[in-house]
Amino acid sequence: MKIKANLLNKPVNFQMDDCQIEKVVELTRDQFSELVITPLTNQPFIAENKSRMFVDGSAGHCLLALGQGGDDGVLIYSAGYDYPRLAAYLPGVRDILNARLERAADFIVRQGTETTENGRWSVSFEELEKQTGITLQRGNGLGEMMLETLTRRGEVASAVLTDAGIDMAYHPSFCPKIPNQKPCYFAKLPEEQKTQVFYEAVETLRDFFGDENLYGVLHNGLQMPNEEILAREYLTPEAMLAAGAVMALLENSGISLRDVLQYELTEDLSLVHAQGGEPVPLEQEEELTRAERKRFSDVLDAHILESRAGEHGTELVVDGVKPERLEQFRSVLDAYGEMESYMGPVQ
Repeated sequence: MKIKANLLNKPVNFQMDDCQIEKVVELTRDQFSELVITPLTNQPFIAENKSRMFVDGSAGHCLLALGQGGDDGVLIYSAGYDYPRLAAYLPGVRDILNARLERAADFIVRQGTETTENGRWSVSFEELEKQTGITLQRGNGLGEMMLETLTRRGEVASAVLTDAGIDMAYHPSFCPKIPNQKPCYFAKLPEEQKTQVFYEAVETLRDFFGDENLYGVLHNGLQMPNEEILAREYLTPEAMLAAGAVMALLENSGISLRDVLQYELTEDLSLVHAQGGEPVPLEQEEELTRAERKRFSDVLDAHILESRAGEHGTELVVDGVKPERLEQFRSVLDAYGEMESYMGPVQ
C-alpha cells in the first residue's frame, strides 16, 4: 500500500506546534505549485506580510497559503525572511477552515437573532476570536471568507466588515425579540406563486437601481448567487466585476479591463497582475486623459482572469500585459490621487 507523507530528517519528536492563522492568502494554481515545488524561493506575498508572522507565548502566528480551486494549503512562518523558514503542508485544510467558519457563523447568527430587538447586531473581532479562536480582520482573508459564509445563511439579510468587527442585519422572522410581528401573507402562498412574485419583484428593482447598487441588492440582500444573476441576465459579467463581485471567469471569456471600465466602479476596486505584485487601486481611473488612455492601451486591454477578495477590497487579476506596465499605470493614478489630496477633486 502506498501513501504520501512528509518524512522528517532525524526527527527529534513528533509533537505538534500551536499555530494561529493570522492571514489567508489565495494563490493562483501556478503560484501555489511553485511554492510547493520550490519552497525556499523568495515569495512576494511573504515579503508583504512579514509583520503578520511572529511568535508569542501562546502560539506561532503564521500565514496560510491556499491554491485556487484546491483544498490543500501551506502554513508558513518566515522569521523575517521572504521565504518560508518554517512551513507545513496541510492536505484538505480548506475544508477544515470552512468547517471552522461555519461553526463561527452558527455562533454569530445564534447570538444575534436571540438578542436583537430591531434586527441589527454587531460583534467585535475580539469577541469572535475569544469565542471561536479565529483571528478575523478586515483584509486578512479570513474576514472576507467569514463574510461569504454568513451571507449564505437564510437568517442573514446583510453582513458588513468594519475595522472593529462585523455589523449584521437579520430577517425579523428569525428574531423572537422583535415585537409585533404579523403573519406574512407571502409565506402562505404556494411555492410556485412565491417564485413568480419574487422574480416579478426583482424585475421592479432593476428599474430603481444602477448596476453597482443592483448587484448589492441581488447578491448581498436577496442572497442570489452570481451564477443565477448571470443566467437570468440581470447584469453582465463586466458590470458584476465593476460592482466588486468575487467570481472566476472562463478562460475564453475575453473580458478586458477596458470592458469593465465602461461601468461605474465600486469603491476599493484594484488591479493586480497574475504573477503577483502590489494591487493598483482604480479609484482615480476616471481622471485619465485621452492621451494617457492611449498610452496605457495595453493595460486597458489586459485580459481579466478572475476577481478575488483582497486586503483592501476586490482585486481584478489580469494577464496579457507586462507587470512593470501596471507599476507605470499605478504611478500615473497615484499622481492624480496626490493632486486631489492637495487641491480637492480634479475637474
